Amino acid sequence: MHKTMHKPALPAESRGDLLPVDRLDNELVRAGVAMWRALRRGAHFPARAAMTSCLTQALREGSFLVEVLEGGADYRYRDVGAALVQGFNDDFSGRHLSQIIATAPRFGLGLRMLYEMVRAGGEPLGYRGWVGKDLPGATFVYHENALLPLGEDGAVDHLLVVSSLVLRHPASL
Repeated sequence: MHKTMHKPALPAESRGDLLPVDRLDNELVRAGVAMWRALRRGAHFPARAAMTSCLTQALREGSFLVEVLEGGADYRYRDVGAALVQGFNDDFSGRHLSQIIATAPRFGLGLRMLYEMVRAGGEPLGYRGWVGKDLPGATFVYHENALLPLGEDGAVDHLLVVSSLVLRHPASL
């Protein structure tokens, strides 16, 4: 008997959960957290230059920097890794979060909430979840992320987001 494969049903809206970084499962994401912890060297968080200069090729491909602008009034995306460009089917390097909010308000405001939590608290944050029909350009169905604060003199000036994306099966795109 031949069974027909059906496309997996995507939820109507993306959803996710906050969690401590120690509960993240993906090896690449956990490696980013371990490197962040090692580079702190007694500080609350490492400086951007220290962290970005030590990124392995795999971490570079699965991460992006978020620059804090005007004390958190906006954020700018920098150095979006190749795996994320593939997953979002777009290179959003150079874009501002305010531009994303203008085109995808629910998604963008969710990102703002996460970024503000990390910027204001200075603590890493884990986030994972499922992608829904509200992100039609995404080529992934599941993601796991560590949002890692970076900066000097006790102020967060960048976030490094290390992500693992589970891509959709090519037949379901």
